[in-house]
Amino acid sequence: MSTKDEGESKGFFDSLGESLGGITDTVLAGGEKFYGAWVDSKADEVRTAAPEENRPAVRAAEQPTGQPVRPDVRGALDQMKPLMYGGGALMLLMFAAILFRGK
Repeated sequence: MSTKDEGESKGFFDSLGESLGGITDTVLAGGEKFYGAWVDSKADEVRTAAPEENRPAVRAAEQPTGQPVRPDVRGALDQMKPLMYGGGALMLLMFAAILFRGK
C-alpha cells in the first residue's frame, strides 16, 4: 500500500468513527431522556397513589331494610368441623400405617 492509500483509509475510518460516535451519543442522550421521563412519571404515580383518595368508598353490607349484616362466625365453624375431624382421623391412620409398617 502506498502512503496515499493509507491516508485515504485513515480518513475513511476517522469519518466512520466520528459518524458512529455521533449516532451513539444521540441514541444514548435520547435514551437517558426517555428513561428520565419514565422514572419521573413513575415517581408521580407513587406520590399520588394514596389509597383513600384513589379507591372508591366501599359500603358495608346491608339488609334490604338498611340494617347492617353481622357475620356469623359459628356457621363457619360448623362447616369446618367435618373437615377437622376427617383430617384428624386421616393423620391417625397415617401414623398407625407408618408405625405398623416399620415392624
